[in-house]
This record gives sequence, structure tokens and C-alpha cells, in this order.
Amino acid sequence: MPIAHTHTLRVRYAETDQAGMAHHSSFLPWFEEGRVEYLRRLGMPYQQLEAEGIHFPVREAFCRYWVPARFDDVLVVETALDEVGGASVRFGYRITRQHDAVLIAEGHTLHACVDDSGKVKRLPVEVRVLLRQQP
Repeated sequence: MPIAHTHTLRVRYAETDQAGMAHHSSFLPWFEEGRVEYLRRLGMPYQQLEAEGIHFPVREAFCRYWVPARFDDVLVVETALDEVGGASVRFGYRITRQHDAVLIAEGHTLHACVDDSGKVKRLPVEVRVLLRQQP
């Protein structure tokens, strides 16, 4: 995985199922949290992009689960830029448990670049340059 930005979070009780494991639906929001922090670290917060008429809806999401995360585990979300296309961006993610670095899950999201009306648009040059910087 390319150079990644790391972000920690704690598994909340509400994110677990009856068996005490983090529910599979919790992982995509954790990916999103990592992605938002990655962009913020680059100096490109989502609010700024949206104010400039640039949106990144998810076109594809994938997650492979390796071992369960449990309530109160501290997790490290590593987010990296995998690919920059003409009108798309792909982020990769690895989630590990902080205390023993065990791989919990990994995946990716592919995002289209669209304008305020939802029409696909090319990534602006300045956004492309910022994305290629290290977080």
C-alpha cells in the first residue's frame, strides 16, 4: 500500500452485534472517517471541495474481513491513495488493532468526481496535484 495516513478510533458499543463483534456495516463509515481525515491532512477538507462544486460519490466499495473487532478495541485506520484517474479516485484501507497490529480488515473505495448537479467532471488540476502529495 502507498504511504498512508493513520487515524485511530474506538469501537463503540452501538457498532457491535449480539455476539459482541463489530458489525460488518461499521467498516464503510470507518473507511469514510479515514478518507475524510486523509483529505483534511492534505489541506483539502470535504467542505472546501463541496464549496468548490467538487463531490466524490462512492462508485464501488469492497471490504475483506479477517478477524473480528470487538467493543472498545482501539483500531488504526490506514488510508492511502491507490489511484487517480481522469474523473475518479481510488482509496485503499487497512484496519488493524492498535495493541497488537493484527489485521482486522482491508478494502478500497472508488469515487467518481462530479459537479453540483451530479454530472461527471474531470478532476481539476489543483486537486490532482494535492492528491498526489503525501499526507
